[in-house]
Amino acid sequence: MTIPAPEEADRAPLPAMPPRPARRLSTFALLRAASTNSLSACDEELFDELFVARRYFGQRVFFISDPAGIKQVFLDNFDNYPRVARIRRLFENGLGTGSLASEGETWWRHRRLSAPTIDHRAILTDLPFMIEITERAAEELERGPREPEIDIEKWIARLMIQLWNQVVTGGNGDAVPMLDCLAKFPRKPRLADFLPASRWLEPLRQRDKRQQEVVGFDDLLYALIDERLDSTYEGPHDLIWRLAHAQDRRTGDRLTRTEVRDEAASMIAGGVSPTIRALTWIWYLLALNPWAEAKLHAELDDMLAGHAPLPGHLPRLAYTRQIIEETMRLYPPIPAILREAAAPDVVCGHRVTRKSIIAILPWVVHRHRRLWANPDRFEPERFNVENSARQPRFAYLPFAGGPRTCVGASFAMTQMLIVVAVLARRFRFRLVPEHPIAPVGRISLHPYGGLRVTVERRIAVM
Repeated sequence: MTIPAPEEADRAPLPAMPPRPARRLSTFALLRAASTNSLSACDEELFDELFVARRYFGQRVFFISDPAGIKQVFLDNFDNYPRVARIRRLFENGLGTGSLASEGETWWRHRRLSAPTIDHRAILTDLPFMIEITERAAEELERGPREPEIDIEKWIARLMIQLWNQVVTGGNGDAVPMLDCLAKFPRKPRLADFLPASRWLEPLRQRDKRQQEVVGFDDLLYALIDERLDSTYEGPHDLIWRLAHAQDRRTGDRLTRTEVRDEAASMIAGGVSPTIRALTWIWYLLALNPWAEAKLHAELDDMLAGHAPLPGHLPRLAYTRQIIEETMRLYPPIPAILREAAAPDVVCGHRVTRKSIIAILPWVVHRHRRLWANPDRFEPERFNVENSARQPRFAYLPFAGGPRTCVGASFAMTQMLIVVAVLARRFRFRLVPEHPIAPVGRISLHPYGGLRVTVERRIAVM
């Protein structure tokens, strides 16, 4: 097969993005945008300057895109920059002490105990099952009633719930509605969440519907935990089992029953939705760039020879991984990360006062004109070995960075490699022309109204 040259990337249409304001928005316009589509609040100056200082409602806000400054906030002076309390409260009521809702020593303790439960070694035994589940879903799509078009985002969401359920519960079908509920938690931010007085307004609000739904699954989640704590349990050592039995090697410390519930819910809430979003945008970008799709198909045909992938294939799918990484550069699953300075500091030569808000926006950092060549174009070769070595570590933040790097980052990448390998081996997805593509940034970054595609069967080369 003749593979088109990467120069064809220059002729491909630019991926969809909202219009950028030429100048900074007013305070009220910014707050309105932040509660509807945070991407539309990012003005041109943010993509030109690596450090931008502003003030809104008397609140100092520093937009940092300089990799050295990001490293200081995320890593070097990590304890000085907790998450903004007003945003953290969106997670707090439903997730309790879980990592998405906690700070300080509680967060550190959960991190130490939970990280080994979802690392690469912990999920090795689940890989064959995840491949089998994905292959089965692809077969159903292939032989099922052929609809003129499907919403690939919804299709991917159903698949990801099945994959997560395999890892979390060993495939217990009763848990699927619970995972589906947690994948939609928390609610989208409202304008009031960004107001300085939002903490005092909290008691006046009605309990959030999604929070009530999450708490409504507590009986099921606790039953799953108790089953795995029982000395007679002989089922799989899934994520809930590993959390229930996690133990600090130095101190012998373990999570309480309630903490296991909170951490399991936190991992699901923080992991499912971002992976769905990334996997959705991949098919959009491949449809815009047939030359990259052809290279992907060539790698899969060469490596898999027309068969389902095996766990040993996944680390060798180099170009597949580059496509995933470039997709998360253009459409980072979490488009905005906010921190608050607990004490004064100096970042990139600028004095940062106590209580200042630090805004690190992967949507901006990943498209910054000083950090990337042709930043708005889709070029997976940016992430080959040679080019990756030249890129500053903190110029690319799909899973955040430092101690708060997503605990399931390795698991998420493994899931995406499986899904892309299985689906691209069998199908091409073509965009429905009349369906507009509009990226929307809230908690995660998704296409407004989904992503409608037609499905074309392809014959893999044996």
